[in-house]
Amino acid sequence: MKKADRGKLDVLNLNLVLCFIKARTSEELGRYLIAARDLAPGDLVLTERPLVFGPKATVVPEATMPCVGCYRPVPTDVGERCAKCGWPVCSGNCPGLTDPRHHGAECVILSARPECVLDNMPDYYRHDALLPLRCALLQSTAPELWTKLSEMQSHMECRSPGTDAYDEANEFIVEYLMNNFINKLDEETKKKYLPEMSAEHLHVFCGIIDTNALEIRLLEGTELLALYTNTCIMEHSCIPNTKHTFSHVTKDRNDFFKITVKVVVPVLKGNHITTMYSHALWGTQARRQHLKDTKYFACRCERCADPTELGTYISAMKCLGDGDSICDGIHLPEDPLDDETDWACNKCSVKVNGSQVLMLISQMAEEIEAVEMMGGTIQMWEDLLCRLSMFLHPNHYHLFSIKHSLLQLYGRQAGYTSDEILNRKIKMCKDLIDITKKLDPGNARLSLYMAVLQHELHSALVMIVKKANGEGKPLDDLKPLISEAKTAINGALDSLKDDMEEIAGKKLFAVINENKKDFDKYCKKKKINV
Repeated sequence: MKKADRGKLDVLNLNLVLCFIKARTSEELGRYLIAARDLAPGDLVLTERPLVFGPKATVVPEATMPCVGCYRPVPTDVGERCAKCGWPVCSGNCPGLTDPRHHGAECVILSARPECVLDNMPDYYRHDALLPLRCALLQSTAPELWTKLSEMQSHMECRSPGTDAYDEANEFIVEYLMNNFINKLDEETKKKYLPEMSAEHLHVFCGIIDTNALEIRLLEGTELLALYTNTCIMEHSCIPNTKHTFSHVTKDRNDFFKITVKVVVPVLKGNHITTMYSHALWGTQARRQHLKDTKYFACRCERCADPTELGTYISAMKCLGDGDSICDGIHLPEDPLDDETDWACNKCSVKVNGSQVLMLISQMAEEIEAVEMMGGTIQMWEDLLCRLSMFLHPNHYHLFSIKHSLLQLYGRQAGYTSDEILNRKIKMCKDLIDITKKLDPGNARLSLYMAVLQHELHSALVMIVKKANGEGKPLDDLKPLISEAKTAINGALDSLKDDMEEIAGKKLFAVINENKKDFDKYCKKKKINV
């Protein structure tokens, strides 16, 4: 996805806004995009249809699997099956079953193993193998797209036999497709649909997918992976200046999953157009390792190069002193672009080895995951917050995660609605909103987080207003809080304006919008003008 898509840029297919952006090439970055003029938030960068797409395996495949025609979740053990190949479908009349962009072409290949089973179905029906198969089928269904696919970067030089990426792809994708389907095809069928096909080809497709694919969440909850010929040349940055969305409901079926990329923060002429291929709420160590493992490049963006991560200190550790004296300083990496760097205190001479920091952070991540698995009560989260706060800066991303869980529980459970708790919740919301704005000022990656934080801030403020007014405090004295609550909920809805086609964004918007209606009714009833 970075490091050089060497293929020629198909300008006719790339729907760039005329004179807005230009494609460039460098030895370090390969192809990338720059602004041809000053760009403002909302300006369109590009739109394009997917080259090919396919479903990911569901989170709990024992319960539901995606229909191979439309990707709607269907019951795993009692759902209908495709009459030809036996794979789970929503209905035998699903239009996608005969559409070559969906199941139409692959069904011929999957029919080489016509048996249906009810045991060990997640391994028998491997939906994560369908996208590599669909890539292979482009050579017969859409030769012009096959050519574009062949030009995409696979990073096979980093995926040789013996590497985790190669061995995993070999076991779960390549051998699965070759042994169960492709090797069972008669020569006529293979020549017609897969004239160029071998295990090596499938490994290349797996590399292309791992390097370039974008994730699409459907309204029903299913996730797809899709490849875009031109979007993939966009440069990564941990402070992205664009946001991408996908079309789910269209008049033209060919426009399903079309991507739209828009600017979210001002971009000056000549500056690079960037997106993000990692998680904005991970620390620098975690982000850079993820990018090296999956995209095969070492990020050197402004955030990664800054030990404080844009002044958020989201990876910072507390200094515990040298054993003889206590220190209230903080540990930061001396050189965050060096994986082996020491972490130095900003107030004393104590240093900590980077590998020790990584081990400690990994252990803490496991503790957080364990609490999540157990349901995460307020008491459990508070105990964990207290324990980890002994070692981490208050803004650390592990503490961010814990606080984000806590503030959604405060004010909603019996025994946790006092003014003290609500004021604690308000402070947490404001602290996390401040961090989120610094890390993602354009809501490119953290819009759902921001919406939740602003909504929870609104809820706490309204609860305080209602309690205070019920105890006799005049509403005129509470107008600043009411005004702040209105600003917060409007901000929450605004944060979701580009997330309405995804199930999480749509559901969250509905909840927040209902609360806004309740707030407006309250203000009208109390004759509050804000």
